[in-house]
Amino acid sequence: MPLQLYSPEVSKRLNASFLVEQRHIFRTLDREIQRGPAVGIYGLEDWLTPIASIALHIDPLEGLILKPDQVSSKALSELIDTSKIFILCSENGKYQFTGKKLKINEDGNITCEMPTEIYHIQRRESFRVIPPVDESFKLIIGLGAGQELLGNVVDVGRNGLQADIRAGATEVTVGGYWHTCYFERLSSRTAYFDVMIKHQYQGNDIGRVRVGCELYKPKPQTIREFENLVDTIQKARAMSNQKKWYLDLSWWKGQIF
Repeated sequence: MPLQLYSPEVSKRLNASFLVEQRHIFRTLDREIQRGPAVGIYGLEDWLTPIASIALHIDPLEGLILKPDQVSSKALSELIDTSKIFILCSENGKYQFTGKKLKINEDGNITCEMPTEIYHIQRRESFRVIPPVDESFKLIIGLGAGQELLGNVVDVGRNGLQADIRAGATEVTVGGYWHTCYFERLSSRTAYFDVMIKHQYQGNDIGRVRVGCELYKPKPQTIREFENLVDTIQKARAMSNQKKWYLDLSWWKGQIF
């Protein structure tokens, strides 16, 4: 079965906030490569015919080592002494970087210098991340008449979330809406947002329900806060700093409600 590859992002979509801190580049790649992910190798301008490979190893001196997958010897020889765009995808998201001074080693594997810049990007808009275990992080669902329901966040993406709530606590209807929801962590919280219920199913506990939701007519602030939440979780995971994942949140810090 051919490896699943993902296309590069155009430069204008590579926000500076996606950059992995330089001091964390080796640790980030080392962690991701241990999973043996597929890596697409693309021309700097020609993205039509990528070379498929599997990440094998990373070395501070030798750089990245990748095993080509069903690649002709001619195509490999054309890589020598070139620079290419590398796209590595894993459960943590999509990583894009430029590999320079490509070589073919004695084992027939592709090598390149250690990259100096790596962008950590979402694979797609619906891609969800699982938040770190944090009992202080909650979803608050507005039920009207001043009533609110406390929910757990199963996963969250840039345009939606999956919540875990107590069965029977409120009516859950596919196609229905929850209004005036917000995320909360101690004294910090997001602006209100509305969601449409897309699906529901039994939770891990018979007394719980899982509900998949999509943002409904989100305001610019809501879009920014969801993007910031997802990026903050991803960066904390990439830097192995999940215990303090919330430090980069752009919510209304320090305000008591």
